[in-house]
Amino acid sequence: MTSVVLQAAGTIAVLAAIAKLVQSRRSLTPSVLHLCGAIGAVGVSAALVAQGTLDWVATWEPVPNLGRLVANLLAIVAAVCVHGLLAHLLHEDAEARRVVRVQVVVAALAAVVMTVLLLSAGIPFDPDFLAAFADRPPVAAYLVVFSLYIGWATLAFGWFLRHYISQTSSRWLRAGLRTIQAGCVASGCWAASKIAVAVWSATGHQPGILDPIGGACAAACVALVALGATMPVWGPRAVLPWTWWRAKHLDRRLRPLWSRVAEELPQITLPAGAMGSNAQFALYRRVVEVRDAQLVLRPYVHPEVSAWARRAAEDAGLDERAAHQTAEAACLVTALDAHAAGHRQDPDETSAPYRGVASDTHTEARWLIEVGRAIERSPIVSEVRERARADLPA
Repeated sequence: MTSVVLQAAGTIAVLAAIAKLVQSRRSLTPSVLHLCGAIGAVGVSAALVAQGTLDWVATWEPVPNLGRLVANLLAIVAAVCVHGLLAHLLHEDAEARRVVRVQVVVAALAAVVMTVLLLSAGIPFDPDFLAAFADRPPVAAYLVVFSLYIGWATLAFGWFLRHYISQTSSRWLRAGLRTIQAGCVASGCWAASKIAVAVWSATGHQPGILDPIGGACAAACVALVALGATMPVWGPRAVLPWTWWRAKHLDRRLRPLWSRVAEELPQITLPAGAMGSNAQFALYRRVVEVRDAQLVLRPYVHPEVSAWARRAAEDAGLDERAAHQTAEAACLVTALDAHAAGHRQDPDETSAPYRGVASDTHTEARWLIEVGRAIERSPIVSEVRERARADLPA
């Protein structure tokens, strides 16, 4: 099962790297190239280190365990790319290139040491590599060097991301970066499990459950990094059906209030065909038209209506939000009555709609839906409306 997961995760990572390259083909900055290199290399490494792949490679590899070594060296290449990405995000180009050169030297030394250790161990290929050979000092040292380098590189990257996340305003970019952070944590867990295997085996014990734990952490790391890196691309598209449904649902709930104001003030509405088939735009237009109607009706709001509604809401024990909605509903419905009667008032600040509502379309729509519900159902609004009607000219 772990083998299938690693192969699937590796495939996802390679496809993600290709997708990112295609998406950024017109602006291939060093940061993008390093990111794609990291995702692609770790994807190939994960697919190659899967047991099923290693068994297949072992039938023709000229040196035993060469496939495993290549897979691990590709992981080091991915770590170098991670450091390159960090360098280009943190430094100017000249300094970033210097940092990358240092990291290449360190990675090359680690790769040489690993190669010497594994080849000098003189071990044959065995599907159960850790259980069979982890107790041998060269193999244990190989695991420690490899795990320390990979764990350090990915955890450093995850630590840096926490600063970058706080500076971005894009919801999907933040979600993607947090997903990559989770992948970095999984990589740290993988490194810890491998080091534990090396130490545990060196004392004469079998790896036991530590081996499948390491494989699961590796698969999780690859999948999370691949998903996080591409989330800003596919995330918005993936939620389009939900976004469409939510906009249609809010539009349907807002329609009774909109119909009420549009019947009295037809000039605030667009022609029916102007709405088009875009549910989000249709909802936006409904909200704007209701708000436009409130502006048109400001001169028709009874000067005492807001105070009457607020006092009644306070006496009824309504919370602050409900009290504001009740007062706004009372102002709107009494203004519609006054407009129908042609009776203008002297508007003041209390007749203005509540300004504490966030300006995004969905939040405003939900607020206006509650205002419309108060017009239909609130006994306070009904009482205030009757009181205001008594002041209208006969």
